[in-house]
Amino acid sequence: MENPKQKYRILLLNPPHPTGKGFTREGRCTQESGVWATQWPPVSLATTAALLEKDGHGVRVLDCPAIAMDSRDLEAAVHVFQPDFVFLNTATPTLPHDLDMAGLMKKTVPEVITGVMGTHVSAMPHAALTHPSVDMVIHWEPEETVQAVCRQRNRKWNDIAGLSYRDAKTGKTRHNKPRAFISPESIPSPAWGYLDLTPYRLPLKGTPFLIVAPVRGCPYPCSFCTAPLYYGKKLRKRPVEDVVVEIQDNVHRFGVRDYFVWADTFTADKAYVEQFSRLVVARKLDIAWTCNSRVDTVDSGMLALMKQAGLWMISFGLESGNDAVLKRSGKHITVNQSRTAVRMAHDLGIKTSGHFILGLPGETPASMADTLSFSLSLPLDIAQFYAAAPFPGTRLFDEAHREGWLNAASLFSQSSSIMALPGLSAGQVDLFRRQAYRSFYGRPKALLNLLAMVEPRAIRHILKSLFQFFRWTKMPPV
Repeated sequence: MENPKQKYRILLLNPPHPTGKGFTREGRCTQESGVWATQWPPVSLATTAALLEKDGHGVRVLDCPAIAMDSRDLEAAVHVFQPDFVFLNTATPTLPHDLDMAGLMKKTVPEVITGVMGTHVSAMPHAALTHPSVDMVIHWEPEETVQAVCRQRNRKWNDIAGLSYRDAKTGKTRHNKPRAFISPESIPSPAWGYLDLTPYRLPLKGTPFLIVAPVRGCPYPCSFCTAPLYYGKKLRKRPVEDVVVEIQDNVHRFGVRDYFVWADTFTADKAYVEQFSRLVVARKLDIAWTCNSRVDTVDSGMLALMKQAGLWMISFGLESGNDAVLKRSGKHITVNQSRTAVRMAHDLGIKTSGHFILGLPGETPASMADTLSFSLSLPLDIAQFYAAAPFPGTRLFDEAHREGWLNAASLFSQSSSIMALPGLSAGQVDLFRRQAYRSFYGRPKALLNLLAMVEPRAIRHILKSLFQFFRWTKMPPV
C-alpha cells in the first residue's frame, strides 16, 4: 500500500571513482573528468531529490567524485545520516566498485535498503541483483520509480512498475512491468540546493555551470547509443515557460549564468528550439549555453537565433568520416551533411565541437584515416575521439556478442577499445585514437585556437591538463 505520509531518510549517491578520479554517471554518459570533459552536475539525482522533497522525506545528495569524497569519508557521512534508503548511480566502467558501495552502505547501516540505477543495470538487472547487498534495480529514468518505492511500507514492491528486486522472503529475483516515461509537464526541475555547486565548472571558462534539461527522448536509431533506452524514443518536450523560469530561478538563487542544455539532440524539434530561444531573448536573460545536436537538424536561421539567445558552442555527433561506416551504424547522416553543419555554425561565430567514434562495425584502418582527415579538414574548435563501446542494451552489444568480437573483458568504457573487428584489432583502434588526438591538437593553429577560448581563471589548470594530455598521446596504449 502506498503511504506518502511515511517519511524516510534517503541518500541519493554518485559513488566515488575506484581510483579517486572525477567521474560522471548520468544516463548514457559515463566519463572521467579531463581537459574538455568536466564533472557534470548529477541531474538525475537532483530531479529525483525534487520529487522526494515534495513527499516530505529527508533527502541528502552526495556526488562523491565532485567533492573528492573517498569511501572512508562516505562511510563516515552515511554513519551520521543513518539513511533508510540509498539509491546509487552506476556505470559500466565502474560497475563492480559501484555495486560494492552498496555493500559499504549495508556494512554501515545494516537495515538500509539499497537500489542501483543506470543504463547497464537497467539492461542487465540480473547481474546487479547477484550482488548480495543490492536490493533493487531502478530501470531507466529513475525519478517516479524511486518515489513509488519510498511511498511503500514493508517492502511491498511487487506492483511498482520499472523495478527489479530480490524478494526479501524467498530471495528470488522479480522483474516488474516497465514504467511509462514521465509526462513532460511532470518532469521536475532539479533540486540543486542539495548539492555543493562549487566543483561544477566549465573546463575552458572555469565558470560555474548547471544543467537544464528541456527535452527527453531520442528518436534516432544509432546502434551504439543507450539514449533511447534511458529516456525513450519519443521526444518529451517540457513547457518552454517552465524551462525558462527554471533558468531564471537558478540565476537568482545560485548566480549561475552558464548552462549545458542537456538533451540527447536538443535541435531535433526546430519549432521548440526557436520558441525557447525567442523566450530567452524576450526575457533578456544574460546567459551562455551549449547543447548537443545532429548535423541534419540545423539550419542557419535557427543557429543564428540560438546564438542570439546565448548559444556559444554546439556539439555535433559526427562519429565518422566514412559514409559506409555511418550507414552501418544507423546514424543516418552523411559526411557532406556534417561538413555543411559545422561550417554553418562556424561561419556564424559559434564554437564547434565534433565527436568521433573509432572502431564501429565496418571500420578499417583506411576508414579511420578517413575520419582523421575529415576532422582535420573541418573548422572544429574541439574534437573528441572515442573508442566504440558495445554497451548493454544497444544493437552494437547484440552484434558484438553474436559475431564474437569481444575480448575477455566484461567492463569497458569509450576510452579503450574492447572489440576485435575483422581486420582491425582493439589495439589498432587504441593506437590510432592517440594518433588522432595528437594530429588534431598538435597543429599550432588548433592549439592556439583552444587556448584563445580559455578564461584567465582556468589557464593554469588547462596548461597542466594539456601537458598530461600530450604525454598520454605519446605513450603506447596498455
